Amino acid sequence: MRRKVDPVTVNVLITGCAGNQAHFIWSALKRSSLSLRIIGCNYDHLGAGLYQFDAGYVVPPASDPGYLPEIATLCRNEDVHIIMAGNMAEMRALAANKDRLYEQTGAFVVTSPIDVLRRTEDKLAAARYLAQLGFDSPRSVLPDERKELQRFLDEVPFPVIVKDRFGAGSQGVAPAHNRAQLNYLLNSIPNAVIQEYLWPDDEEYTVGVFLSSQSTPVASIVMKRQLGLGMTWKARVLPESPLGAYCERILEGVAAWVPATFSFASPQGGPSSSRSIHGFPARPRRGPISGTTKPRCAFGTSCWVNRSRALRFEAAGSSAPWKTCSSTRRVSRV
Repeated sequence: MRRKVDPVTVNVLITGCAGNQAHFIWSALKRSSLSLRIIGCNYDHLGAGLYQFDAGYVVPPASDPGYLPEIATLCRNEDVHIIMAGNMAEMRALAANKDRLYEQTGAFVVTSPIDVLRRTEDKLAAARYLAQLGFDSPRSVLPDERKELQRFLDEVPFPVIVKDRFGAGSQGVAPAHNRAQLNYLLNSIPNAVIQEYLWPDDEEYTVGVFLSSQSTPVASIVMKRQLGLGMTWKARVLPESPLGAYCERILEGVAAWVPATFSFASPQGGPSSSRSIHGFPARPRRGPISGTTKPRCAFGTSCWVNRSRALRFEAAGSSAPWKTCSSTRRVSRV
């Protein structure tokens, strides 16, 4: 039976609510001044969010043919306005069917178009696309591109980095310091792509960017970070950094419309140097999913809260108000 709802309440569905990313989204939304009702769904009944959110549902896995019909039924019954994916598998499925879901239920999926997700999910395609648009990117080559690989090894000194081009969370990533190590890694890491190693290796940043439905940047937050198990462990906010504007221009170029996170290295002094930054858009394929989702709220910038607010203001034909970061305090994961 369709639930009777408060017309001024925004009903938000967070998928994959057993995961830490879904918890980060929930924590960010709870800080909003909006009236929100947060519903969670998960393929396993043991997902913590099923019991933590205002309502919880067990649904099939994203790979199951029954997943989308079940999500559509859930959205109609709960009068869901916004769907936020808590993992990449569900984001792919929802992005590929966002128009159909909207037509059937009126629920809006917060994600970029599926072609943008696919392009940025592939590290090689992303690097080459950035270069095509005139942005900095690491030199990259595939093992079976024999001539290009030989030219790469002649021109790029060791160490080089070998990655699973579709991987995430620092899985399937290792440096090769010589040809023997490179050959070993190419036989060990699936879907391998070889990239130049960027120095210094302690200049790593994460940037959260929010764009409007016209792909116009409205806010960004830059953090210099330290990694732990593939996630941001410690970070310091840099409110005056030009890296935010740089990443905003990248997202305009790829025609994204979603809160997105960039993870990248900034060698030799960052964008003021001759090399500028070398972007690694490892997170746009995940859209807004980020380990820094929750701490961003402490600095006045929450892409999730802004996305909820934007939908209400855009529906009314007016501009949404935005908060920007103005603090330089440090944050740590606990």
